[in-house]
Amino acid sequence: MKKILILALGLALSSTFLQAEDAPADKVKKAEARRAEMLKKYDKNGDGQLDETEKAAAQEERRKEREQERLKKYDKNGDGKLDETEKEAMREDLKKRAQEAGARRKGPGAPGAGTTPPTPPALPAVPPAPKN
Repeated sequence: MKKILILALGLALSSTFLQAEDAPADKVKKAEARRAEMLKKYDKNGDGQLDETEKAAAQEERRKEREQERLKKYDKNGDGKLDETEKEAMREDLKKRAQEAGARRKGPGAPGAGTTPPTPPALPAVPPAPKN
């Protein structure tokens, strides 16, 4: 019984550590893929780097994409621009999202982090192994 318990505990802990190790590697892969995509799309002179003109073009396109996203989300009357009511709704939403992001950076349970995290359930009691 003890062997099974130790084996189960060991497997549970090792899977946690393996997942923790995968997270940074995934971020690196995503960043490399994004960089490759950016170079493919904006590196007009093919030197493997984005010069100032190429960076400006990428930034301008991203700015236009964000503007379209804002219109799609907040332009309730569909006139293609944000009136004061729609702008106020956008500001409130952005303020709320910024507060949530700040709370996540501080960590759960930190002062100003919003709600405290739920308490994990207690582990069930393990009966003592029978004596032989």
